[in-house]
Amino acid sequence: MMPKTNRRLTRAVIERRDSTGETYTQAREGVLATLTLPETERQAHAFRAAVALRMAHAGEDADRAATSVEEIQDLAQCNGWSFADAQVEYDSPLNQVMCEKCGWTNGMVCPECPGCGCYNGQCTGWRHNEFMSADERRERNECPECGGNMQNHYDCTCYDDVDDED
Repeated sequence: MMPKTNRRLTRAVIERRDSTGETYTQAREGVLATLTLPETERQAHAFRAAVALRMAHAGEDADRAATSVEEIQDLAQCNGWSFADAQVEYDSPLNQVMCEKCGWTNGMVCPECPGCGCYNGQCTGWRHNEFMSADERRERNECPECGGNMQNHYDCTCYDDVDDED
């Protein structure tokens, strides 16, 4: 289906150029060539092109590149982003997993301890509270004597006893 205006064609070419790294002329030729294809073939062609570019620019093998492209497409669709924006977010060093055990990314690193969520019992760092589930947070802040919250002293009868002694 041919774009109804030159503006739509230009936008499609620019989006392809930005997401693939092709020159404007190469991107325009590619857009025009794929416009005559049925929608399913066009999507398959775009997927194959994205996988090939991922292999060339990210140095991934074919299977990993295909998985990456699928994950980038999902990220783009979930957030309403273009493929290029989703790819930038996907490739950001902050979003790379640093610990396979707890799943923390580089952007979640705790500056006060060895780093990841695996150390949440050994550090009082604010990062750990930020990324803990409600159950983990409750367990970490639980008073060993009465079970109340030691951080805000809610339902901690031991803290009330300390206040009474003063």
